Amino acid sequence: MGQERPQGKDLALEMERLYREYRAPMFRIALAILRDEGLAEDAVQQSFLKIFQNFEKIDRTDCNKTRSFIVILVKNTAIDLYRRRGRENVISFEDLERPLPAQEAQPEERAIAKLEGEKLAACLGKMEEKYANLLLLRYYHGYQNREIAQLLGMSQTQVAMGIYRGKQRLGKLMGGME
Repeated sequence: MGQERPQGKDLALEMERLYREYRAPMFRIALAILRDEGLAEDAVQQSFLKIFQNFEKIDRTDCNKTRSFIVILVKNTAIDLYRRRGRENVISFEDLERPLPAQEAQPEERAIAKLEGEKLAACLGKMEEKYANLLLLRYYHGYQNREIAQLLGMSQTQVAMGIYRGKQRLGKLMGGME
């Protein structure tokens, strides 16, 4: 049988535990993108509002999946806030999570890797949030379609179609940024 979801007071305690555990890392991610403490706090609060509205969809038994879901959510919320503020230079995803090139790599190789990462991040930032999320969950975090479907409350068919469409859009965006 499946795990029982907390109710009433237990639900409130579970939500509070999630808030305490993830608030600080979410704030750091939002601050890295927004470079403004007030906006970062707004991003965290908006993200938690979304989490609590969809609390039954979050599998709190698997911390890695929960963390990944929360990281993607706060990133996208912060990027949306950043865009709404009309700033020009969005901090790219690779600044936050892409491994750095090996130190022994030549400066030219590091520069090329950085440019490619910036191009990919810029394209992901221009995509519709739902497609960027699906691509990140599938190819960056390594989730299978069924896991993504469970995480986001979608069918596997919707996930597969979204990934397909996302790859098409990403390909067009990447091709147009030579």
